[in-house]
Amino acid sequence: MSKKAKMIIALLCAMVMLVGVLAGCDSKGGSGGGESGDSGENTTQDAPAAGGEVAVTEWNIPVLSAITGPIAYVGKPASWAAEYAVRQINNAGGIRGVKLNVKIMDTKFDTSEVAALLSGVIDNNLVVVGPMDAPGGEVAGQMISDSKVANIAAYSYEDSRKAYAPYAIAYMTDSEEGDYLAAKKWLELNPDIKSVAIFLTPSDASQVAAAKLIEKACEEMGVEVKGQVEVETDTMDCGPAAVKAINLGAEGFFLGLRADEAAKLASELRARGVDEGRRICATFACFSDNYFNVAGAEALDGSYIWQKMDPNYDGEEWNALVEAYKADFDGAAPTGSPVPDFYNALIAIKQCFEELEITGDPAKFEAEKEAIANWLYNSPVIHGIQGDFHWENGKKISDVYFFQLEGNKPVAVK
Repeated sequence: MSKKAKMIIALLCAMVMLVGVLAGCDSKGGSGGGESGDSGENTTQDAPAAGGEVAVTEWNIPVLSAITGPIAYVGKPASWAAEYAVRQINNAGGIRGVKLNVKIMDTKFDTSEVAALLSGVIDNNLVVVGPMDAPGGEVAGQMISDSKVANIAAYSYEDSRKAYAPYAIAYMTDSEEGDYLAAKKWLELNPDIKSVAIFLTPSDASQVAAAKLIEKACEEMGVEVKGQVEVETDTMDCGPAAVKAINLGAEGFFLGLRADEAAKLASELRARGVDEGRRICATFACFSDNYFNVAGAEALDGSYIWQKMDPNYDGEEWNALVEAYKADFDGAAPTGSPVPDFYNALIAIKQCFEELEITGDPAKFEAEKEAIANWLYNSPVIHGIQGDFHWENGKKISDVYFFQLEGNKPVAVK
């Protein structure tokens, strides 16, 4: 071969190598098919999908939870449950044979933090879990709707789901509907209660909406609502609120609050002459160690509370979760509904990705996002850790539970 021919062949080889390098520089990765970075998406470079094959080496799901701040007592368990679900899913082979990972992000129960965190993940991921609180959900709604990404979060009231359909999917059953059913059951069991005061936090849209349905339940039961008493988050002294409710002449008291404020209020009511616990009914958000331990058995004995989970549920998967939870939380069992709810959110995503044969291919990113949102918004039956559930127009359809306390121990009311 001539010297000239050898030079031509060498030049052609160099050109082929250069084209390969340039093509590699244009690769994109991530479970959501967007640009990679620090937003919770995969940063590995993945091959393009062929047919229905998975195009990512790892699925990454951002999970927003209040790990610090005034509702950390439910935020930490919720994020733990998401990570526990990931371990279970990966131990069973992952999603479509690919490992699942969650990036836990702390909202601190701060709406500005929610906005900042979401802005970094909504454009680059196929689905987002959280925020877990109603004020955070209000901030998230418009953002997820604009980005057209499915969001399993605090949309447990109908107006928000309609406004941001089909991207707003509630991770838990409707709070207002549960409060309505609980109020009716409570008043049915205590027919001598003819007037009620309702406690709520006015900055929480879910509590405000719930108060309206509690008033409706009272009206249907022939019970007068004497008034609403406002209690802000982190209120240290709930004595004045208790006095106001008693001065209204109420015979019964519905605590539509979170656990910390409700515990103080229950104690103040009992210390100020409410001598029968049956005159107090608490919402699901109170169902935690922060309520039972702070208020104490004497203050809570005979009172009522409803919940979106059954703490006494007997199932193999649930019992295994409880044992793992106890090992990580100093022997305490889970009491807050976000534990099964966040677990179930990840289980639902797994079923969704598998049934739709989601690939994570950047070229299919927008189409797959839309398919995921529509599947979750009106889902088939999903086998959750405490029984089956599904979504209808973003509304979670699942059982709720009602209890009367013996001391500070909940006993189911059939």
